[in-house]
Amino acid sequence: MTASRPSPRALGLSRSQWEAQAQSWGVPEYRGRQIFDALHRRGARSAAEIHEVPRELRDRIETEMPIGLPQIVRREPSRDGSVKYGLRLEDGALVEAVFMPGDASAAAVNEFEDARSVRPDAAPSPGPSPGGRGGEAPGKFTVCLSSQTGCAVDCAFCVTGRLGAGRNLTAGEIVGQLAAVVDDVGGRPEGLRVVFMGMGEPFLNPEGVLPALDVLFEVLPARRVTVSTSGITPAFAAFGGRPLRPNLAVSLNAADPETRAVLMPITRVHPLEGLLRAMRGWPLEPRRRITVEYVLIAGRNDSPEEARKLARLLRGIRAKVNVIPLNEDPVYLPGWKRPDEGTIDRFAAALKDAGVPVTVRRSRGPDASAACGQLKGRTEDPRKRGSASDR
Repeated sequence: MTASRPSPRALGLSRSQWEAQAQSWGVPEYRGRQIFDALHRRGARSAAEIHEVPRELRDRIETEMPIGLPQIVRREPSRDGSVKYGLRLEDGALVEAVFMPGDASAAAVNEFEDARSVRPDAAPSPGPSPGGRGGEAPGKFTVCLSSQTGCAVDCAFCVTGRLGAGRNLTAGEIVGQLAAVVDDVGGRPEGLRVVFMGMGEPFLNPEGVLPALDVLFEVLPARRVTVSTSGITPAFAAFGGRPLRPNLAVSLNAADPETRAVLMPITRVHPLEGLLRAMRGWPLEPRRRITVEYVLIAGRNDSPEEARKLARLLRGIRAKVNVIPLNEDPVYLPGWKRPDEGTIDRFAAALKDAGVPVTVRRSRGPDASAACGQLKGRTEDPRKRGSASDR
């Protein structure tokens, strides 16, 4: 038989799925465990590298389930050590993933550049040397992953939302992003944290994200994985009802339904009141909190009174607030401004005085037009040309 084209499917199978696959091939299920561990613990990236299993089984993997990673077509390093990756998937679509050195608790995790502006025939650009940053493997680091090739939620302050929806990623494509970035920087699982805060709304893609979590949780503690949502309340049960749950981050951005509906039209479909009920019902282990993400926009939601309203709104919810001053984009977000530093400080102080844990995210990568919410993903607004291609 002729070998199939490399595909991400192999990377999206959990350990139990690999056991079932091995049995379907007529070999003991422990061979499936060996394959899974070779891929996700040892970093094998081809059937030939899975030397734990017999040659006949390696040949079958190569023929029926070849292993493929997305192609790195762009690397955008920032002075702070972050690297933004443009990754081309098997069908030609492009997504972004981001490497950030350091502890995830201080990382700004939504930093992107315009990956889909890369021509299909563009050669991969030079990037970190093997082992990452001059050959030295990173210690603690965070990788931010995309779950879709665009975003249909249409938040008014987010460039990605301005440019429309794309398709869902499969579990293999999601895990493949991670493998490509970790391989490129020479990272190791013991230092890794993962956040789903890239392109797309993870809760609109449970078919891809939940199986990807099954893979990740075999390698990482659940507390080192965070999934962010704009508030797709029907999906809370699917994500929160699992034996192992990721950290939950909720993009709230306003303390009243009217303001939130202007900033986040999804509020009209999934009202704020229902979202708060879903947050109160989210199972939290000891010493864990829900992260409330709050993009601070000058003159719209940045007053101390808005902070006090937010504190009242969050009563009874074990939450911490991550204040994210708007990263401006004059082309896609004309007229929207970042508050001045004094306003930011007064907003955070009002939350703190109300007893709400609060941090202010100082976004990384602004020198590369790569800060939170600036992902473009296309070079032309599809609304201006009557098309919504995600390629």
